Amino acid sequence: MKIAITDFDGTLKPFDTKIPPSTIEAVQRWRAAGNKFGIATGRELNMLNHDLRHYDITTDFLICVNGSVVFDKDRNILQSIRIERRLKERLSELPLIRDSDYAMICFCERQSFSLRADSDYVPTEIAPPIDWRDVIERDDVVQFGIKFRSTEQAEDAQLLIEREIPELGGNRNRIFLDINVKPVDKRFGVESLLEKMTWRGNELFVIGDDKNDLPMISAFNGYTVSRAPEFMHSAARKVYDSVGDMLLDNL
Repeated sequence: MKIAITDFDGTLKPFDTKIPPSTIEAVQRWRAAGNKFGIATGRELNMLNHDLRHYDITTDFLICVNGSVVFDKDRNILQSIRIERRLKERLSELPLIRDSDYAMICFCERQSFSLRADSDYVPTEIAPPIDWRDVIERDDVVQFGIKFRSTEQAEDAQLLIEREIPELGGNRNRIFLDINVKPVDKRFGVESLLEKMTWRGNELFVIGDDKNDLPMISAFNGYTVSRAPEFMHSAARKVYDSVGDMLLDNL
């Protein structure tokens, strides 16, 4: 049995277009051969399902919110790394968070909420409004996401948050910064999946397209897609035009 794990946005689903039919067929062939297929994404479950429901793709697992939450095929939670109340309180008090106008999302295990809405980030029908008092009271918060205006702003914000609250870490992707409990990232999520499903020792194929995919690409000698930035090409074992091409090449 082989295991394939792909990022969603920009990798499985190219930006501004649909998942190619050839990739969908390749996923079906991969699974028909007795292999496992799943997604590792910065999205939470509802946000991912909102797009995935349009495609005839079955997943054997999901690694969501950058590795914070791992689901089995039936969407049972195998692992969830939640953000403690005290950390949420400290984050809410930072001037960067309290006084800025950046769009901000609170990610929970199975849904997300907007602290500051931006329809180009996450539509409000997917992430309805919430306020900090309710966020602090919830016990299923696993990630915060902030949309900046430049990659430099996202980098500076990550450094500030990690300096002020060392228990939290950032997973960056272009102008977006996701805030999780350390050491959560996609590598951590993959390791957790392998442990929970007792899949260690099986051949593993991971693929992604941007900075938040680097931990799993580096740890598991993974792949990238041709449309990814050059630094991803340098980090990857091989570059493919699509996830489908990677699956068929390793079938």
